Parts: sequence; C-alpha cells; structure tokens
Amino acid sequence: MQLVENKRFISFEGIDFSGKSTQIDLLKKYLESRHQQVYFIREPGGTRISEKIREILLDHRNETMEARTEILLYSAARAQLVSETIIPLLQQGHFVIADRFVDSTTAYQGYGREMDLAIVDNINQAATLGLLPGITFYLELPPELALQRMQESGRSADRLEKAGIDFFVRVFNGYKIIAETNPQRFCIIKAEQSVEVIHHIIKQEVSKRLGL
Repeated sequence: MQLVENKRFISFEGIDFSGKSTQIDLLKKYLESRHQQVYFIREPGGTRISEKIREILLDHRNETMEARTEILLYSAARAQLVSETIIPLLQQGHFVIADRFVDSTTAYQGYGREMDLAIVDNINQAATLGLLPGITFYLELPPELALQRMQESGRSADRLEKAGIDFFVRVFNGYKIIAETNPQRFCIIKAEQSVEVIHHIIKQEVSKRLGL
C-alpha cells in the first residue's frame, strides 16, 4: 500500500518540550483567522477508544511493556483515529492539525526501541490506511535541552519519558533521518528559537504551500 498525502492534514513532530503545543495553538488560530475550519487531534488519543489506549501507553506502572506491544498499541490507537476522525474531517474539506502522527512511531519505536524498520513501516501503513500529512513541522530540539526543560517545568515524567537519555538520542537521530529523507513533506525548525520566530517560519511555509 502506498501512503497518500493530504495538504489539509498538518502534523507536528518532535520530542516532548520542543514547543509543539504552543505552535499548534498559534497555527490553529492563524488558519481560523483565514476563515478555515480547523480541528486539533493528539496522538495517541482523539477518540474514546484511542484515549483508553493512551492511558495504558503512558502509565508509568507499565514499565515492563514489550516494544512490540507498544508499537501495536500506538498503531491501534492511530487506526481508530484515522478511520473515525481524520478521514471524515478531511473529506469535509476541513484542516486537521495533529500533535504527532506516523513519524513518531518510526522515530520512537523504530529508532528509539531499535525495531526492524521494515516491520515498523508495514505496521504504519496498515494503521494509516495510506494517509500522510501534506506538511510535517519538525521542531528539532536536542534531547539534553528537552530534559532540562522537563526538569524546569516540574512535571513528573510519564512511562515513555523515563526511557533514558540514550533512548532519546536515538529518537533524535531517527527524526533527523526521517526528516532529511522526506524533504518535500518535512519542514525542519530549530526549536531553540523564540516562539515568535518559529511561528513566523510556520506561517511562511503554510502560505507558500497552501496559498493562505
């Protein structure tokens, strides 16, 4: 199955504390100011079933979870979200902004958990029904800085965030490979820049690609 891109489907990628939530909110407001109807989804989650799966995945008590279990749960949540929410919204001509999508699975489970990338790709394609974002904004933040931001926030780490610095270095390097091998879809943005500078870059890219 060949994955198909949709220009009105926009995803944000990056390790936690890279500033995705802030930029998603700003982009949503920008698109709405251009009289577009915009829907936000998060992964894993976005449907009743997917949110239940999210609880299992992020629960710190599930530290013994196998990598195969993890990728299948993430993909099960995505399959439900794609069928129940994303595709219907796109068919109605709306914008969908996703906080993570299929690239997260490749980065975290493929590179981070060091799973066979061919198997990861097959699972990804099955879960997405051939759907890919038209634009993916990757907020690139070194894992050491992400850890510093997490500590400064005072927020307790979830199960995945407790995986250790070596894991996140592999995820970081994986994202770099994914982004560089998909230049037409990816827009790489250094996440150390100010909120305003990053938002300006995103607006420029959306305007260039979508004429908004």
